[in-house]
Amino acid sequence: MQYAFTIPGGTLRIATEREELPLRQLLGFAARANPRRPFLFVSKVLGRHIPCRPATMRDTYRRLAAPLLDAPGPVWVIGLAETATGLGAGIADSLARGSGRHDIGFQHTTRLPLAAAPILTFEEAHSHAPTHLLHHPMPALADHFGTARTLVIVDDEISTGQSVRRLAEQIQPWMPGLSLIVLVSLVNWLDGPTRERIARALAAPPGSRRIMWCSLLDGQFVFTPTPGTKPATLPADVAARRPGWAARADQGRRGLLMPAGGWPPPALALPPAAASRALAVIGTGECAFAPFLAAEGLELAGLDVTFQTTSRSPVLPGGAVGDSVACPDPYGEGVGYYLHNPPGAQRLAIALYEDPLACADPHPGLAWLRYPIPEVPRGPAGAP
Repeated sequence: MQYAFTIPGGTLRIATEREELPLRQLLGFAARANPRRPFLFVSKVLGRHIPCRPATMRDTYRRLAAPLLDAPGPVWVIGLAETATGLGAGIADSLARGSGRHDIGFQHTTRLPLAAAPILTFEEAHSHAPTHLLHHPMPALADHFGTARTLVIVDDEISTGQSVRRLAEQIQPWMPGLSLIVLVSLVNWLDGPTRERIARALAAPPGSRRIMWCSLLDGQFVFTPTPGTKPATLPADVAARRPGWAARADQGRRGLLMPAGGWPPPALALPPAAASRALAVIGTGECAFAPFLAAEGLELAGLDVTFQTTSRSPVLPGGAVGDSVACPDPYGEGVGYYLHNPPGAQRLAIALYEDPLACADPHPGLAWLRYPIPEVPRGPAGAP
């Protein structure tokens, strides 16, 4: 199908080849303060820039996990920061739950320093925060990681394919037994020849492993700037301006074993009045999956819940992003963070944070409750 969407600064023309879910159900469109790429595909099912029902997010995870139920194990799933940290974990969790398997590991790349040095880095050229770090899993998961037969790389969208290709190429020496590489995304904008070139490169030498693509929508797009439009510049605070602190390793940066049933849920001691209120659960930065699990639990208990996550993505108002508010940097690096499409005053906002600065009031105009995320226990029940 053919579509055209006008956003501040230009027009996106899209031709879809396959829509497992309708494009308008999956995506909105906006402009961003980034001269490398002035447009933004805004997912409606991701729970980041647009508030989303946890049940809708879980349905998305299950759909993307379904083709992987019989993938040879061990399976290692990697979500790309920051947008796909929760998406990757949700797919890994749904894969483990749906298959009854216990050989599903998950981790995500990070933009943050950890106490240990990364095992590899790669660049996402068009991003406002281009450098990805991947760390070696915790010792308890090292064998699972090193003997993986299936590698699943997850991003919210694949537009050039270069980020997922770089990660897949660099990680292969750490996973010598790989027989299957799966590249998963909500939407895939690559044409057939580009997919074939990437698949051939990742399968080299020929026949050494299979390459699969998994998405909910396939197509191509063209962005045409409005004549005379000057590209917006990146804000000065997209890069770290001061040393932060070593980020937590237990939320996915150094591996987790799925399913997530052994994780302790955040202790949400909600006031009695909350049971009759509409709720907005807010994750912070890269920390998306544990807050999602809390939101899902509240929804399963019968409450009216939406979920979203703060982001360091600088988005211009207009299109699918009607409003944005500045938030505290949850990691102490002096980076700008935002809550896009913040909840209205009719929802009681619940912020879940992994580091101290994230508990600062993100939006003084709203009533907020704040809860720390407990550590994932070490051992077979949850992970490292």
